[in-house]
This record gives sequence, structure tokens and C-alpha cells, in this order.
Amino acid sequence: MRRCMPGPVHKKMGNRREKAEKEQFMFKALRKYGIFLAMLGGIVLQIWLLGGHFPWVSSNTHQASPLSTGIAARAERRKRVYPISMRRPDFQTGVIFPQRGTRAYSPEDVNWQTGLDDIQEQTAARWVSLTIDLAQLSPQATQVLTAQNTPTPQAVGAGIRVARAMGYHVFVQPLITIAGQQTWAGYIQFATAQAAQSWFDSYWHTFEPYATAAAQAGAEELAIGTEYELMQRAWPAQWNQLLARTHTVFSGKLTYGMNWTSLTYPIPSWMHNPLLTSIGVSMYIPLINIPERLQPKAIPGLWREKIGKVLDTLSVELNKPVLISEIGYRDSPDALFNPWQAQTLAGTDPEEQAAAYDAALQNVIVDEHIIGIFFWAWSFPPYQPNGKLASQVLYRWYTSPLA
Repeated sequence: MRRCMPGPVHKKMGNRREKAEKEQFMFKALRKYGIFLAMLGGIVLQIWLLGGHFPWVSSNTHQASPLSTGIAARAERRKRVYPISMRRPDFQTGVIFPQRGTRAYSPEDVNWQTGLDDIQEQTAARWVSLTIDLAQLSPQATQVLTAQNTPTPQAVGAGIRVARAMGYHVFVQPLITIAGQQTWAGYIQFATAQAAQSWFDSYWHTFEPYATAAAQAGAEELAIGTEYELMQRAWPAQWNQLLARTHTVFSGKLTYGMNWTSLTYPIPSWMHNPLLTSIGVSMYIPLINIPERLQPKAIPGLWREKIGKVLDTLSVELNKPVLISEIGYRDSPDALFNPWQAQTLAGTDPEEQAAAYDAALQNVIVDEHIIGIFFWAWSFPPYQPNGKLASQVLYRWYTSPLA
């Protein structure tokens, strides 16, 4: 409110009584509205301190603060956002936030810094996973390459440092995309040991700078691979060699992310290697056989029967914990049907997506065989929980479940 100011006093209006009455009026006005302005100022200051921005400023105009002050401000705000009072304080409460391009995750990547801020405020996630996109020209190609979507090791290291400075634990996952129609890394395979060894050597040559950068920047967990389904069934000597090589540059937690379709096959011998802290699973098992909407109360029990028990069995057979290294549900009424498929004609349904999140977290938070869960993926439609009911579910479970 703009304060009213008195106008100039004409010489002919010099009557002392009139002047005194005006002064008394101004004193009362200042006393009345000054208190109001002080209270308003206090409220505005409190909003700014808690949220880092004013509610009437559009989020579309939100810009990252200079790096020297922005990271410190975010770290300080994180301490105030939520209390951590978890029955399993080491449980990895995660969100995957992929960025693509050579400068992804670097200080030039405003989306990375802003997104970390939003994940923190909306979900209270204590872990964030960043992905590194690698490439090869065919399923039988022995050369693993970087591409235009691949961030540099320096950019990855910078992004990890930003996340660590904000209080996050960081999990790094490499992903390979194949050119052509068979784009999934699960199709990679070789007929001879020589070709397989060439692939593993090339893979390590390309992957090693990222493993080194992750270690130097303070990442706490690293996947040696993700969903190489045909490759993981063979070549145990090469897999053990890859583990040994990675361990020489990265001393933190090592895992490997198998696809959910691998759960029906025998466990490869190399997965028992003690250098593997855990085995990750990309979990997209469909809970229903036809595209329909389930009532939320029916989902937790179904999730336990079709997914939870399978993961428990895997953990027992391996004698090591399981990490749900990737899981996602569409914002659609058929979210539980073939959840790996991004396309659907069923429309949107934030309630069903939130119910799927809730069912997964109800099960995994209390399951001692499972050490963490990472949801795919922030800002990736139709899976993203940003600003939806799913983010509220994450916040509730990621703060003080079963304390």
C-alpha cells in the first residue's frame, strides 16, 4: 500500500489549530497503516525465506542464482524444507533426472539446477540419479561411442558437485541407445569371445572417464551398465574384468541395472561378485493384463504379489540387497498396464499415477531386501511427477515414513 503524503501548506492556512489537527490525523494514519505494512513486510519476508521466491512471480521466469551463492542458498533451504525421521535412514529415496546434450549437468544447464531445486521442494528426495547417454551403431557393433546427447565427463562432474552441495546423494547410470530400429541396449550380443572382449574394452574406454569424474565429484553410487540383457547372460570373465576395472577408479557403491524381463532367467554367476554392492532392477512389470483403471486400495496387495515377492527372491538368491534402479508409471488411467510404454490413448489420470506410486512405496519402504527406489523421471512426460499428486506421495513417503 502506498502511504499518503500531505500536500504543501498555503501561507493563508497557517492556523495552528488546523495544523495540529492535520498532524494528529497523520499520526493516527501512520500508526494504523504502519502496523499493517510492518506485518505485511514480515509475511513477505517469511515467504521468501521458506520458498526462495515470491508466490506471485511466475515459475516460467525462474532463473538459477549465480553458482557461488545459489548452491549455498539451496543447501540452506534444504535444511528447512523437511525433517528426516526415517525408520530406515539409509534407504535411497530417489528421483531420476536425465539431461541430454554435451553441456548437460554443467553450470550452463539451467534446467539441471532449477530441477534439483524443484525435486527437493516437491518430493523431499535425498537421492538423485543422473544418466549418461552412450551409443553404438548396431547390436553387433563392438564400438561404444559418445553422441550429441552425451554430456562431457567434466559436465557430469560439475553436475554431481552441484547436487552434492545441495545435500543430495548421487547415483550415476550409463544408458546405451542403438541406432536403427532395435534401439534397446538389451539387443547387444556377440557370437565370439573375441568380439565380446572388443566390446568390453571399447565400453571401458568410453565409460572410464565418467566413472573417474563421478568418483572425483563425490557420487556415492555407480551402475556399471543398464539393461544389457543378452550380454549379461554370457561372458562372465569380461563382466568380472569390468567390475575390477571400475573398482580401481570408483570406490563407492557399485551396482548393475538389469531389466525386469531378466528376472525369469537364471542369475548369472558374475552377479555374485562381492564388488557389486547390490543388483538394480528396472521395474516395469505390468500389474494388469488389460488396459483398465484399478481402484487405489487394490493396488498395494497386487504390487506385493507380482513385484515385491519377486524382488525378495532375487535378493535371497544373490545374498545381497536389491535396488529398484528405475521404476515409472504414466499419468493415465491404464498406468499399471505395460508401464514401459510411453504412448497411450487413455487420457490423463493423476490419481491413478499417484496410487501406483503409493503402492510401490508402501511395499519397498518396509522391505529389508530393498535398499532404495528411483522414479523415472523428472520432467519426462508422461511419467513425470512434477507438480502432480505423485510428487505429494513422494514427499509423504520420503520425509518421515514409519518413524
